[in-house]
Amino acid sequence: MTTCWVVSDGSAGMINQAWGLAESLGLDVTLKKVILRQPWESLSPFLRCGLDYCLSSKSDPLDAPYPDLVFASGRRAIVPTLWLKKKSPGTKIVYFQNPKIPSHHFDAVICPQHDGYTGPNVITTLGATHRITEDKLTRAATTFSHLSLDNRPVVSVIIGGPNKKYSMPYDFADRLYHDLIALNDQGWRVLVTLSRRTPGDITQKILSLPKQIYVWHGAGDNPYFGLLGLANAIIVTCDSVSMISEACATSVPVYLYKLDGRYPKFDHFHQSLINMERVNWWSGQVKSDRVPPLRVTQDTADKLRDMLCLSKS
Repeated sequence: MTTCWVVSDGSAGMINQAWGLAESLGLDVTLKKVILRQPWESLSPFLRCGLDYCLSSKSDPLDAPYPDLVFASGRRAIVPTLWLKKKSPGTKIVYFQNPKIPSHHFDAVICPQHDGYTGPNVITTLGATHRITEDKLTRAATTFSHLSLDNRPVVSVIIGGPNKKYSMPYDFADRLYHDLIALNDQGWRVLVTLSRRTPGDITQKILSLPKQIYVWHGAGDNPYFGLLGLANAIIVTCDSVSMISEACATSVPVYLYKLDGRYPKFDHFHQSLINMERVNWWSGQVKSDRVPPLRVTQDTADKLRDMLCLSKS
């Protein structure tokens, strides 16, 4: 079996993009969490000398035997994998997202089309690759079937958090609070999951919802796949390409919930999905029609297999 290291700084969003594609390709995957020393921590990926010394002693080692493939995800993964490529020229390096340096440093680059990054070995995607599959959603829906009560249709609500471009003021929580109560009153079973990025005051407001509304905030088994699998419709905050991509991998309508702020690249991503009638902005009304899922991970796997001449597992 083809061996693959997923090299990342350990953040879930970075890992899931690479791990999901590796799973789709049927690879034997090992996770390597890297921690950089200064000055590489601050200057990566532009400082590419002295790479023998770039890794902190707290980092996972990148020692032989080396894998057939490395999936590097996130800025901090770039210089360690360039170092590894010098040690093992036969290892193929695939980078996820925009590396900010020319694509010829890698065997392939997988980058969202809204980043505008191009090159002969670049695969552009509408959104992010992920670990969502139909089989996983079916199994998770069975595992968490106790969350679906009285045969009511389910609307699952995925809440992210603020970032450099979007803020989450308290009036957002107040608006969402009343929207979710209205959905419950309309006969929907409302299932909510919060992110580690969700601010504490927002979390407390959502946790104060009536007990008929389910809210998961970190205790017990993570029901995220279950919420996606049980959903007849999904509401997701607009701050995360990964969360939106995962929601769109289902076969149900997806509604984007606005946050304060805007980001031209995300505007492009949102509008692309709206143009293909895969998402709509939340306006207070939910439909539960079946819609074709986006096949970002599967389509990317096919393109990468052809580009790197990988055998099918």
